[in-house]
Amino acid sequence: MGIISSTIISIVVGGILGGAVDSNYSGRISQFITGPESAAIQLYNPANASTGGWRGEHAGKWLYAASMSYVRTGDKALLARIENVADYLISVQGENGYLGCYTESKRFYVQPSPEAYNVGWDIWNNAYILKGLCKVYSVSGEKKYLDAASRILDLMYDTFIVKGLKIANTGQHDGMASLGTIDAFDDYYAIKPDPKCKALIYRCVEEMDSTPGLGLLKKASAGMDVALIGNGKIYEMLRNLVGLAKASETFGEKDWQKACLNAWQNIVDYHLTPLGGPWGGIGRSNNEAFNRACSFAPYQVTETCEVMEWMHFNKVLLDQTGDARYANELEKTIYNALMAARSKDGIHWIYYFRANGVYWTGDMWSCCWSSGMTAVEDAVNYLYSAKGKTVYANVLSPSKASLTIGNGKTVSIIQKGNYPLDGDVAFKIGTEASFTLAVSKPEWADSYTVKLNGKDADTKVVNGYISVKRHWKKGDRLSLEFPYKTRHIEAVQEYQDNKTFASWYMGNKTHYFCYAKGPLVYISNHADTYDKQSPLVINRSDAEALQIKGDEFTINDAVFKPAYMLPPSSGKRTRTLWIKVD
Repeated sequence: MGIISSTIISIVVGGILGGAVDSNYSGRISQFITGPESAAIQLYNPANASTGGWRGEHAGKWLYAASMSYVRTGDKALLARIENVADYLISVQGENGYLGCYTESKRFYVQPSPEAYNVGWDIWNNAYILKGLCKVYSVSGEKKYLDAASRILDLMYDTFIVKGLKIANTGQHDGMASLGTIDAFDDYYAIKPDPKCKALIYRCVEEMDSTPGLGLLKKASAGMDVALIGNGKIYEMLRNLVGLAKASETFGEKDWQKACLNAWQNIVDYHLTPLGGPWGGIGRSNNEAFNRACSFAPYQVTETCEVMEWMHFNKVLLDQTGDARYANELEKTIYNALMAARSKDGIHWIYYFRANGVYWTGDMWSCCWSSGMTAVEDAVNYLYSAKGKTVYANVLSPSKASLTIGNGKTVSIIQKGNYPLDGDVAFKIGTEASFTLAVSKPEWADSYTVKLNGKDADTKVVNGYISVKRHWKKGDRLSLEFPYKTRHIEAVQEYQDNKTFASWYMGNKTHYFCYAKGPLVYISNHADTYDKQSPLVINRSDAEALQIKGDEFTINDAVFKPAYMLPPSSGKRTRTLWIKVD
């Protein structure tokens, strides 16, 4: 059993993440859905039933994110709005349990035979409503929301278990979109361990392998490149992996967890930008699909939905293993890929973020706008967790948290400092108690010092966490210093012209650098695009000698700043991360 994150009682976040949390609350959460009359909810009005589309997902994502926001803020007006919206959705739920926005003939349960296809986004939308209702029930305690979720689950059980229709045949991307419903099933089972739900979870896993062209479980178990699983679609595949990982813990299925761990390692080794986002978009038609492991080019594309699900995947594996490598990936992704995709108003989000190239924000209906909203609220709950008599600081940020440890004792901790703007962090203990404080050692830090009340502390490193075990007194202060240095990250493109086989065959290689300081990765507004390539060039000796002083540096008049400092705007819509090295 890994870390249990449900022990967080309250948390207040400051710093960079705190600013994002505040604007997220006043922005998308407060303004996108204000009640049943909002457009995203009126999609579920039977009079507005459509013949397709994924826009119905926004309602479920908002219920989920807004519920987490309520727990964090205690805003009773927000809870009333959440319940008002959920009550309306329940009021339009069909007699058979259907709670979607499709016309009758296009609904997921309408297929002429078990092997027939009725491909759409209907089950995807229903799954997000199921997930949202489970979260509303967990924060409100009102049984009517769990009852509505149960009716959705009963319909899916009747459709896929009793009648035998194929779950994969109702969804896009080789069935991964519909099989991603396993994540919502996991959430439901955690609240109500119903044998029907278990049957649906096992059915999802079986179809992950039996669906032609997919083979997710067997391929991931064998260590195959994720780009070769299904059609490589990142968001949907990650949602499958999240659900599979959760279920592996619940049912003790070690083979399932092995597949997830293998897929995670493959993604970390070959499929992440330095910002922490999974990427595609080079040499294949779908910007949202993994590229082959050997296909690096600086024009990588990351979708914000992928960032949300990648964060979720890392948190699930962190909970199960207690290994700080997953906390390190969360830190990288939160402070770079996530923060760089959000606007200051907390409403707009980048849909596609190209490492070098033009970004696109989409509009209010873009899936990424609700995914980014959700990821910010998720990130708050990723900062701390506890197991037994150990409190874990997973992602460092100025914050104040209260948690319950194994003996039922509530402890409070205040984390001070300017992290991630520098490498100094201090924890002030607010409660006298005996426990271990375990702080994740950042991946980027090659050394560290730890002091307890100004004196060298006795520490152990366990699973990547710097740990201090003692009877803490109120006012004790644990200070950590991580040397905050300039880092360069190098990548190699195997051939200069990625459209010609001859160049690859001749062994041509192009080297690229990007820069980071501490956990923060630097980008520029310079225009180097996939279609009109104009890379910044620096010679190797200068590249290796470059030191970042302050918040920025300059190469050929291009000013580089931490990625979070260049949010999307109506101005110049380009980004440059990678610099060509001669």
